[in-house]
Amino acid sequence: MKYQKNKYFISIILIATILLSSFLSFSVLKKDNEINLKWNKSYPTDTLTKNIIALKWCLSFLGSDLASDTTTTGLTIKNNNTIALNIHQLRFDKNALKYLKKLNAKLKKTEEYQKNNAIDIGRYITLTIGSSNHYYKIVDIPKKLEDYNSLYTFDTINGYIDNSSISLVDRIISFSKNNTPKKQVYISTEVDSISKKIHEYETVEVMDNGQLKFGIYDQNGNLKDAANKEVTNAGKPAKCIWCHETGIQPMFRKQNDHKKYLSYQKLQDTLDYYNKQLRSYQDKHWKDKQIRNKRLHTEMEISYIAFMEPSAEHLANEWGFSLQEVQKKLKHLDTHRHHEFDFLGDLYYRKDVDNLAPWKVMNVPESVREKSNNEVNYLK
Repeated sequence: MKYQKNKYFISIILIATILLSSFLSFSVLKKDNEINLKWNKSYPTDTLTKNIIALKWCLSFLGSDLASDTTTTGLTIKNNNTIALNIHQLRFDKNALKYLKKLNAKLKKTEEYQKNNAIDIGRYITLTIGSSNHYYKIVDIPKKLEDYNSLYTFDTINGYIDNSSISLVDRIISFSKNNTPKKQVYISTEVDSISKKIHEYETVEVMDNGQLKFGIYDQNGNLKDAANKEVTNAGKPAKCIWCHETGIQPMFRKQNDHKKYLSYQKLQDTLDYYNKQLRSYQDKHWKDKQIRNKRLHTEMEISYIAFMEPSAEHLANEWGFSLQEVQKKLKHLDTHRHHEFDFLGDLYYRKDVDNLAPWKVMNVPESVREKSNNEVNYLK
């Protein structure tokens, strides 16, 4: 009897130990997977809700399949200005999880995070969507253009654009065939109108979640962080996202017909056909109403603009200073108004204010949309 009692108590202790170990492991895993993002009010009508929408769009553009559900699993509001982001609950693939986890770990070691237990939502969006090197790794853009040949079969006839609203040179448009709405890629080859010399390439590819991802390659087919502004106004991938939004753009100008290429009308019809396929897939697959309302992607742009070009109000909330203290601290800096969103008010430039913060921060590129002299890469 005594032996049986001892055996019983030992079993109870073993079960309790296993349960405690599992709980502790889960707690550690949850802590490793979570990062806190802080909303800092920037303008009078700014709200936490708008910035949650911004964050959802950012995650969706990075490949998260969160839009396929109506829940907000993985996004938890901790207080009136902080969101806990759990990347393992947001339906990313293994590749995206690998690099997001690495980036999050480095962000959590910064002095900004250590002192606030959070970083600005805008900094997070800028270091993912707005940082070409990070974006390419998270969404898995091939390092070499030639890699697309092993991923797709391309049509034998291409389109030709000689009157682009974006490119400053001519463009040859090639696209994959035998595709499904979520298995499609387009390659734009930027060429000289006379010599046909290739300047660079740009790619648009449909992800499994129905969003688009973008790549920019030099004339030798090597991945680069931004387009050559002497060749095109395409800028960085974030600018491609801003312009394309969630679809394949039609041609906005009439083009001349060229021998051995699709006629202008046939190319326009082809792009329209593929875009309708993509829209149909998105409409069926996307359940989250804040992603289904495609106009709301603008909240993401406003969020990173409000960070990259902060108001005194934003900086006061970010730094924990009074508005008067911030204005006094920045009195040597000029302000400006944003050309798209004047309601943001009088603004500063992030590159001029980060060194005045009361803590060290993880640097961001000087521009989200255009080529930056300080394009960062924390995921080497």
